[in-house]
Amino acid sequence: MPLRAWNPAPGRAATAGDGSGQLSSSATDRSALGLCAASGALLAALLRRRSTRLQRHAWGDDVVYHSASVLSNVEAAEGLRLITVEAPEEVVKPFAKAGQYVMAKPAADAKPSFYSISSPFGGSMGSKMEFLIKLSESNAWMTGTKSGDALQLSPAMGRGFSIDGEAWKAADVSQVGIFASGSGIAPMRAAIESGALAGKVCRLYYGARSEAGLAYADRFDAWRKSGVEVVPVLSQGGDSWGGRQGYIQDAFKQDEERGEGFVLSAKHGALICGQKEMVEAVRQVYSQLGVPEERTLLNF
Repeated sequence: MPLRAWNPAPGRAATAGDGSGQLSSSATDRSALGLCAASGALLAALLRRRSTRLQRHAWGDDVVYHSASVLSNVEAAEGLRLITVEAPEEVVKPFAKAGQYVMAKPAADAKPSFYSISSPFGGSMGSKMEFLIKLSESNAWMTGTKSGDALQLSPAMGRGFSIDGEAWKAADVSQVGIFASGSGIAPMRAAIESGALAGKVCRLYYGARSEAGLAYADRFDAWRKSGVEVVPVLSQGGDSWGGRQGYIQDAFKQDEERGEGFVLSAKHGALICGQKEMVEAVRQVYSQLGVPEERTLLNF
């Protein structure tokens, strides 16, 4: 793996090397590296600093990728694939919150895509990670993979849902509204099955176009047994669908207006993942109910 450049000037970011395996250098760089040659201890310190920069889990060129392999790729619901990956410790270990994601690409020189992790954190999956991915042109390389295919993954990154953050702690949140549409159910599964919401009263509003589009439907009973009320809402349910129809933000509003909701504003928090319009509509209802926006959490 070619070394990337290290720039010793304070406040300046590291830049890519020329691929020769050497550090790029300006006159200042050469002076600094000359001093390093005279002092092994200083050189080691500088290299440790460089390594720390390269391991930074953020946007940009400093992301380090690791080899992983696809274990399985199955249909999770209409238009959605559930992909299980065997990943090294460097990828799995930083996964500590529902809502975190990885950057993934098919080869070292390819452009990365961003995928939310749907499997629970906490070690129950070992070295395996799961991703619920929508079929689309931009995701075709990933949704078309098969068992044994290689790919490159970044370490798990992102702030995820700040369930343990100050906003929820200050309110001692004891009830949680969960809102997801389509593949947005992925991080919600991670939150539910990791036990991050244990001891709280939870209601999940999950939106899809049709019943065939409800991913993880086979897990709904287990989620209910763990204390999560599951409310599927279909925008095109048809005559055969006996459940809620429309959009989840409308179902949520209707429940509160009819007195069938469960929001106690002083102790309430929410997790939301989906289209911008849904997020804004749900937050508007919460605002009217007296739940501050800082307690309605997004995973980005």
